[in-house]
Amino acid sequence: MPLWTFVRHGQSEANRARRFAGHLDPALTDEGRAQARRARALLREVPHRRVLVSDLARARQTARILLGDGAEVTVRRALRERHCGVYEGRPYAEAEACGDMDRVFRRFRGRPEGGESLEDVARRALAELLRWRDEGDLLVVCHGALIRAVVGVLDGLEDDWIGTYKPRNLEFVVRRVDHGMLARAAERLAVGRG
Repeated sequence: MPLWTFVRHGQSEANRARRFAGHLDPALTDEGRAQARRARALLREVPHRRVLVSDLARARQTARILLGDGAEVTVRRALRERHCGVYEGRPYAEAEACGDMDRVFRRFRGRPEGGESLEDVARRALAELLRWRDEGDLLVVCHGALIRAVVGVLDGLEDDWIGTYKPRNLEFVVRRVDHGMLARAAERLAVGRG
């Protein structure tokens, strides 16, 4: 059974400012680059045959620091962060003040106006990851909402629990995946049908 290791990117300018980045493309901060350098030692313990990386700069920069400039990576748009709709670039405080942080962002099916739900993110990301299921161990450098959504579905968590977990920058989240787990996740999200 292969290991899928998800790594959230280092601290970005949006993280530091406590703003929704979504599909915007802020760079890593100095601290984000330092987090990635410190995580290199952990990466030596993580088996991986293929590296998949979100197309957004903060994930690509993290992967480059973790793996080195010459590392072979596969950049995939389907692994990008949740689109935050009308909240893209806005402070978290705005969503907290009106209740949308709990009502929308921490719920599996909560969708900000013009954006994606965690369920949407899990569906697009899992469809991409399933393409690589026969490649062996995967390292996936990506984003917090994607990790919480995909791992929550893989773990079979109830919808209400999926939005409650938020991985830290450069947190490694590892799952040993088997065909039964993938089939249940695909069925739940109706991935690969019609």
